[in-house]
Amino acid sequence: MSEAAKADHTLDVEDCQHILSELESVIADAKALMVRFEATGFDESQPDDYFALHELCTRSVKEQQKYTQILLDL
Repeated sequence: MSEAAKADHTLDVEDCQHILSELESVIADAKALMVRFEATGFDESQPDDYFALHELCTRSVKEQQKYTQILLDL
């Protein structure tokens, strides 16, 4: 069992699938918003907000990988 699975041993398959589904929604929404930012030039006029979207997406993908591994270890 991986360290991630040991740390979250109270999760079951359903929990992991729910979390992964929610993370997928966050990732899709962040990507769509980044596209809108780029199309309107906000990526240049509001670089801090644009960077925050990238950070949100990156963190969500890392969490997605973590919970995918936990699910595989169950």
